[in-house]
This record gives sequence, structure tokens and C-alpha cells, in this order.
Amino acid sequence: MSAAVLTKVAHAGSKRLLADVSAMAGKDAVAKIPAIDRLEAALGRDFADRLVAALSDKRADSRA
Repeated sequence: MSAAVLTKVAHAGSKRLLADVSAMAGKDAVAKIPAIDRLEAALGRDFADRLVAALSDKRADSRA
């Protein structure tokens, strides 16, 4: 493909992507379940809480 064709395709794709993202952010967007709730459902509350606590401690250590 020529550069001119790629420019036109990319431009149209960018507009489509922007429209899709805008639609997701609109009023009809479904509320996302918080990550901790998804972890608890998948792993169990106790393990999910310990995992988040351990990762939070590790992140705090790396900042120091």
C-alpha cells in the first residue's frame, strides 16, 4: 500500500476508535466492578485481602 492509502485508512480507523471510546464513556456505559471485588469473587475474600496487602507493602517498600 502507498503512504497515501495508509494515511487515509489510519485516519478513518482513528475516528472509529474515538467514536468507540466516546460511546463507552457515555451515559449507557456499564459500571465496572472494583478490582478488589473481582479478586474476592475469583480467589476468596481472605486470600484476595492478603494479596492486596502484600502487594501494597511491596509497593511502599519500593518507593522508599
